[in-house]
Amino acid sequence: MGLETRLVRRKTGTYSFRAWVPPELREVIPGGRSGQKWIALGTSDRAEAVRRARLKSVEFDRELDAARRLLKGRADDLSVAEAERLASVWLSWVLEEDEEGRRSGLSERELRKKTEAADILEAGGGVALARGDQGLMAFEMEEVLQSQGMSVRPGTEAWGRLSYAMLKAQKRYAKALQERNAGEVVDTPALPSAASTARSCTVEELIVAYLADPTRSRTAGTLKTYQTVFRAMRELLGPDTPVDSVHRVDCERIRNVVMRLPRNATQRFPKLSLEDAAKVADAEKLERLGVAAVNNYLHNLSALFKWGVKNWRVVRNPAEGLALPDDRDERDLRQPFSTAQLQAIFNAPLYTGCQDDEEGYAKPGPNVIRRGRFWVPLLSLWTGMRLGECCQLRVDDVTELEGAPVILIDDAGEPGADEADKKRVKTEAGKRFVPVHPELQRIGFLEFAARMRAKGERRLFSELKPDALGYLSGPFSKWFNDKRRFLGKLDMAVTGVSFHSFRHNYRDALREAEISLERVRALGGWRRDSDGEESIYGKGLKAVTLYREIEKVHYEGLDLSALHQTSKS
Repeated sequence: MGLETRLVRRKTGTYSFRAWVPPELREVIPGGRSGQKWIALGTSDRAEAVRRARLKSVEFDRELDAARRLLKGRADDLSVAEAERLASVWLSWVLEEDEEGRRSGLSERELRKKTEAADILEAGGGVALARGDQGLMAFEMEEVLQSQGMSVRPGTEAWGRLSYAMLKAQKRYAKALQERNAGEVVDTPALPSAASTARSCTVEELIVAYLADPTRSRTAGTLKTYQTVFRAMRELLGPDTPVDSVHRVDCERIRNVVMRLPRNATQRFPKLSLEDAAKVADAEKLERLGVAAVNNYLHNLSALFKWGVKNWRVVRNPAEGLALPDDRDERDLRQPFSTAQLQAIFNAPLYTGCQDDEEGYAKPGPNVIRRGRFWVPLLSLWTGMRLGECCQLRVDDVTELEGAPVILIDDAGEPGADEADKKRVKTEAGKRFVPVHPELQRIGFLEFAARMRAKGERRLFSELKPDALGYLSGPFSKWFNDKRRFLGKLDMAVTGVSFHSFRHNYRDALREAEISLERVRALGGWRRDSDGEESIYGKGLKAVTLYREIEKVHYEGLDLSALHQTSKS
């Protein structure tokens, strides 16, 4: 397919890569169920888009080839040795089942019936084996294949090999039953190991199968993290390497390269391999990835192998326990802002008067511009909303329930919406409503939402633009947290303090207000530690009840009266 047909300009002015997915591969190619594969290219420059699309086109064609190999491996690639192993698995099952019945004791009538059945099975099985009857054991074949996470198409050579192996196993089963019925000792064989006989999938096949698993929901950001892991595996292990030949030392080699990578290695050195990028970082003494980032990659590497052990033909997880020790105190990783820091944030020119809320946000001026950069930190401080939840708010999310002003937080998106219009929450527990705190009302948030509604705006902060992955929070996070930008200009760009600190302030304030744990969870969208993502907190609690609770939240020593609204703004 020509490159031009794969390059699409979206309504937002940015370009995307679009490719058609063959019908037989749509269940295997991630994101291909609709028949099309879309990838945001993250640029509005056509020349740059063509360059990026060319790279994506090569990657996509490689992905198609890997998917075809995967399907062929699922359907047709079954050796004689593996067929014999599968037949032995079935034989172990049925002999164990027979032995369990005998351990419970048989009456004379039951023993007579078993003897007759074994004689019939032995005679009939012999005829079927002599003829190579491929239909006799079809049900049992499907059962054992399914148990091993495999599939073989009827009528193929692989089906014939498995059928013949199963017929021989049935003959052995009949003979073993006859000997047991005669009082002979016939032990049940142990289940055979897959390690010595099963065809190991390749690194590339494992990656494609993992991405194609429909039970695993992944965001674009998560996939981006996994792509670095996949790239390391392809470069350092080789895409055609059998997974079962990958050992601990190979995974340690991946770890050694990843922990030496500079920050933003792919963007800084797009033409270098990961190993070469690490060598450049060594030579130039570049800033490396943090321990948390390295461990995140290693966790994903281990998760891939763990999935393979459970769902695919992988014998072991050689990447387990690779994480680096993190000496940072847990409290340092979850540090809230101090009262002095909060006061400094809301005394910044952005809140007291600046030139504009874009490049001039830190320069004193006459303007207090109440848009996303103004409201998002305030919302997080007084509602505990995460950055992504704040940035994606729609006008209709600000509403009333039972007479109480609330903000709805969910991932309900419009059909066919662009990435920037899709809503996401971190967990199922994150789907909730939160009352609008009285302090937000005094600052004028409800009036702001009403003005956006009157203007016909769909998004509350329509000026916020997404990053290349479609996240509205990406650019905002860089602006707020960067040591050269908002926090940096306030001398607060230090380890442990970031936008997420607002949420920790909120959690501490809920605790100080002595609000019950159930209602704390409802107000913040936190999961129960023991139960996981099992429900939507706030369900069953009335809006007026939660409003009375959030009224108790305050920050001792923080004065925001200068932001209070007495008229329109």
